[in-house]
Amino acid sequence: MFMLWHGILYLAAGSMNDRYGPRLMLAISAFTLGSGYALMSTISAPWQIYIFYGIIIATGMSFGYLPVVSTVSRWFVERRGTALGLTVAGIGIGTLVLSPVAQLLITKFGWDTSYLILAGLLVVIVFPVSTLMRLNPSEKGLLPYGTGRITAENEQSDNPSSVTVDFSLKQAIRTWQFWLLSGMYICLLLPLQMVVVHLKAYAVDFGIAEMTAATALGLVGGASIGGRIVMGSISDKIGRKTSLFIAFLLMAAMMLWLIKARQPWQFYLFSMVFGFGYGACVPLFPAAIGDWFGEKFHGIIFGMASAVGVIGGAVGPLLGGHVFDTVGSYDIAIIIGAVVLFVAAGCSLVLKAPHVPKPA
Repeated sequence: MFMLWHGILYLAAGSMNDRYGPRLMLAISAFTLGSGYALMSTISAPWQIYIFYGIIIATGMSFGYLPVVSTVSRWFVERRGTALGLTVAGIGIGTLVLSPVAQLLITKFGWDTSYLILAGLLVVIVFPVSTLMRLNPSEKGLLPYGTGRITAENEQSDNPSSVTVDFSLKQAIRTWQFWLLSGMYICLLLPLQMVVVHLKAYAVDFGIAEMTAATALGLVGGASIGGRIVMGSISDKIGRKTSLFIAFLLMAAMMLWLIKARQPWQFYLFSMVFGFGYGACVPLFPAAIGDWFGEKFHGIIFGMASAVGVIGGAVGPLLGGHVFDTVGSYDIAIIIGAVVLFVAAGCSLVLKAPHVPKPA
């Protein structure tokens, strides 16, 4: 429910960010997340988890993540991948830092009080930060970083790395590049969410200790930090399509490796390489949207692509569970995950900037 709902809301969050800017979006995010976590402290029945987490907290996540990456994309033309990589690295760092902090709070105060503390921290931190955000550099009398140099390079190229016009959503969805990117997003999230939900159980079935399996799962998030920063920066030099190809190829190879993994070191290696590849993709998708469809409607276009991609995130865990319940093994599901990643790697090789749209 969380995956589907926050994916659907990406459309609204992107559209509203394009119109009203990130200050309002982050204020909505802080209020909604704070309310959701506060309500989680009161749960006494399963249906409340579906509403408080699957709907309210998911809403807050949508209005936090997408407006931030869309706004950063507007501020950088040159070194956009580096800027986005550093920005989304915060997600992985937050996971590493806040998970033990949350456990410490639970140990000392109990889970219900811990939720209230986290709710308070969200409101106290995010509300002040939201007042500092500006949608466009023009609000500060500036141009996006690197505008002049990129424009000059594009004038000398038959296939520019970055467009100099802004596509509307209607124009973007008429291009095959948009739908190819959206399909690749599905191919990313399907195996990723399958791994997130089932990796621990898969490892434990082969005699891996639960703590070791949990550590391996945590390494996926930890390694993703390196992927976000390193590949985000490298993509500014070698291009988004080559970077996406490398990221998807690494993930696909590791899915095949997982079939034969039996020892703790093999699961650790899987998590580090797979996590690096997954992390690499996180800044590359919004960067590619900015490069090829412009900045003016970046929020709604990226929101649409994300809403399509989240289908994979919802299907992946269900597919893994269904396959295991049917045949008693995850192997078929893992192979399917590898295949879709290889398909995405192949698709990345044919990506290129779309033709400039005709005036409306």
